[in-house]
Amino acid sequence: MRLLILSLELLLAPFGVLLVALIFNVIRGTLSRLAKHAMLRAVPGPPRKSFLTGDLHDLYGVDGLPHLEALSLYGGIAKVHGLFGDVLLTVSDPRALAHILVNDVQKFPALDVSGTYDMHRYLMGPGLLATNGSAHRRQRKILNPAFSISQIRGLAPLMREISVQLRDLIIDDVTSGVQVGSQESKLQEIDIAEWLGRAALDFVGRCGFGHDFHALQGDADTYVHAVKDMIPTIASLGSMITLFVVSGGSRLPPRLLRFMGQTASIISPSLSHLMHIVDSMWGEMDAIWQAHKATHKEGREDMQAVLLDVLLDAKEGSVSDSEAIGQCTTLVMAGAETTSTALCRILLLLSEHVSVQDRLRKEITQALSEEGEDGNGLGYDALMALPLLDAVCKETLRVFAPAPLRNRRCIAESVVPFADGSTVHIPAGTEVLINIHGVNTNKDIWGADAKVWRPERWLEPLPQSVADANMPGLYANMLTFLAGPKGCIGLNFSLLEMKTVLATLIPLLEFRSPTELEIKWRFGQTVTPSVKGDKGLNPRMPLQIQVI
Repeated sequence: MRLLILSLELLLAPFGVLLVALIFNVIRGTLSRLAKHAMLRAVPGPPRKSFLTGDLHDLYGVDGLPHLEALSLYGGIAKVHGLFGDVLLTVSDPRALAHILVNDVQKFPALDVSGTYDMHRYLMGPGLLATNGSAHRRQRKILNPAFSISQIRGLAPLMREISVQLRDLIIDDVTSGVQVGSQESKLQEIDIAEWLGRAALDFVGRCGFGHDFHALQGDADTYVHAVKDMIPTIASLGSMITLFVVSGGSRLPPRLLRFMGQTASIISPSLSHLMHIVDSMWGEMDAIWQAHKATHKEGREDMQAVLLDVLLDAKEGSVSDSEAIGQCTTLVMAGAETTSTALCRILLLLSEHVSVQDRLRKEITQALSEEGEDGNGLGYDALMALPLLDAVCKETLRVFAPAPLRNRRCIAESVVPFADGSTVHIPAGTEVLINIHGVNTNKDIWGADAKVWRPERWLEPLPQSVADANMPGLYANMLTFLAGPKGCIGLNFSLLEMKTVLATLIPLLEFRSPTELEIKWRFGQTVTPSVKGDKGLNPRMPLQIQVI
């Protein structure tokens, strides 16, 4: 009996800690919210729909895009309602974004879903997404050489090799469903999201770590399965994560946090699975890191393991094993899904705009013929010089940013200037949502057709309003890759991957929209494709494909 009571006490203890933390945070949060409401009462925004979830359920729901676009009615800043009566701001004004992301960035550190950086640190380790300030600057300085143009240029042949492997596997998939001599349509419905997701992991693995995850071959190692399961598993823990965030549980010491997780996982299979995923990813990446350290020490170099080499070549002792593993895991999670999602969006748009697809195919085919028949495909410079390919990528990234919102928190009161000359006093403790989609599709900047996918705009002079906006973004006058010290370090890697895949697939494959299925885009921190009516959480996008 005493053993039973002791077991129950151990089981309930974490929840008691959470309850105390919850009460404390509710009291502190209430006082903070009252102050924020008073200071931000003049900022416009939609009415609150729920005291419990505010507007966040709509904004981050599967169909969140219309709610995000509706915020443009209020101008470059809008007030939205968060959990338990909290107030958040969405900002899409370019001058204000320059202030938040570049000029006064120290007052606006980035956040993860927990309202801190603790969730990122727990899930992926102490990588770029889990640091701010001086720690982040040090990490960027170490990693920058791995993402220089010269290094990325050197990866072009390997990216071409992976893209050819992807293309050949898709061709096999298509032709396996077509009978020889059949007069029926050669179009076959293939889940292109599955193929692109696998390829993205092999791009990062082989080009960054010199390690083949075997994602494309179908005999993927443990790491690939863990990566694919992580986001759906987190999504299935929605209510538990909400409690975790509100209670401030993520701020507990790591050992206590892990003990609580192990205890709670007894009654939550999803939490147990998430912890298994984290452990599997960490163990696999640790093995990759230790193996490369051994070969590096022996003087053997691997030109493909660029990221691991820069971490090892950093000043003696400046990068611990845990930080190196965290950086690698972070770059897999941050880079693989966003790039594969962007490619999914491009192929769907090309399947809907067949004339653009045909013109793009002609452009690539002509460039290939001019390069000669050496079998190596387009070189880096020739690939980057293709105007329509560049326009298709830019326009897709502008209108359909894979990550339409990013989180910041004002930690010290800041006076933020806006393009119209006005200012807004943002109080400390206010969460700010960087409205990437809003600024990328602002009609005052991009013109009346700002929300329309029209690649041709990049083949003609852009409106003067684009230059006048002084957009702080890293790429093509847009915020898709953010700006300032927290801007996307993998920008050039991602662009080369996207263009290489498209230049390899388009000449030999024709893409058409699915005939009976409707593609829906799940809105959230990352926008992913799905089929209307599907209950699964993994990306899925069947397209009609035929070999040309």
